[in-house]
Amino acid sequence: MKIVQLRHTHSLALSHFQQATLSYGQACYVEAIQHYLAGLKLGAAQHHYIYADLAKAYEMVGEWDTALACLDIALRLCPDSPTALRRKARILDEKACYDGLVRLEDLREPPPQTFLEQLQLDTITPAKHVINAEFFNLTCHSMMTPQTVWNISRLIYRTYTELGEMLGYYPISPVPISITNTNGTTASQRSLPKWASGCYDGSIRLLYCAAGEPVLGILYALLRHEWVHLLVYHLTNGHCPVWLDEGLAQNIARPMFQSERLDLQQAVQAKRLLSFAALSEPFSQLPTKYRKLAYIQSAAIVEYLTQQFGFPEIRELLHQLGDSVPTETAIKQAFGLTLKEIPIVGNL
Repeated sequence: MKIVQLRHTHSLALSHFQQATLSYGQACYVEAIQHYLAGLKLGAAQHHYIYADLAKAYEMVGEWDTALACLDIALRLCPDSPTALRRKARILDEKACYDGLVRLEDLREPPPQTFLEQLQLDTITPAKHVINAEFFNLTCHSMMTPQTVWNISRLIYRTYTELGEMLGYYPISPVPISITNTNGTTASQRSLPKWASGCYDGSIRLLYCAAGEPVLGILYALLRHEWVHLLVYHLTNGHCPVWLDEGLAQNIARPMFQSERLDLQQAVQAKRLLSFAALSEPFSQLPTKYRKLAYIQSAAIVEYLTQQFGFPEIRELLHQLGDSVPTETAIKQAFGLTLKEIPIVGNL
């Protein structure tokens, strides 16, 4: 009888772990976490890889400390696990990056009364907050505290100011911005592909997955990324090679992770780098296995250009593209280089 019960428990745990894997693949990370925890509660699995996979799910919702705690358990069970060691190094790097983007002490100031009076709460399901400001119109399609909406608004103002100064352009009309929590949303209901968390298509759409409030560091990086796309679109009249557009967005949004540099090194060793011709096409049209590499490679190329020449030359390049100067001619005029002379892996 006891053996039958153990088998049944093991079967239920395995079912939860399988469902967790499926949910993770559909970008339903909170749901994946719930299934991992349900399987572990049954006590039928003490394998290190379960905790390593649970850590990866926590990583995707920005719960860095919980992810690291799971990896510590995995490493106690298997101290030399390359997967757990690799994920721990990556998460520590990500945590430092996103925590550095947003200083929490700057976000403790309570919203002023004037902001609270402007803040509109639509209680119709699904509930949403709306704020119409001078430079943006923000709609939060998920329940958030007024403090969080205030903090997001301040980050939008910071983005408007810093990126405007960096690229020399400020939107002439308020930018529509929507923010949605995909928690509980099926893949078919998502407004963007499951691999994308942001989009600029005349407005800025940002997605996050969390059981509660968004992680502001991640949201800020997404906002900066899409705001760069907005500025580049207007500066170039939509005539910008994808590698330059995405590379600028990646570089300005956040620093490159060490894990991304390692991925680029491995691509060099495996001789599977993408050409400028491939990087000039929409990344959504690339095979899935090359999509991540395309972003990393573009970021490395633009990092090289900004370090070698600075943003004044980058701005000059964007203005020439906006004047319909061919890409290779504009690059030659801005940097004194041909496209073939730009390292396809940046400073690597």
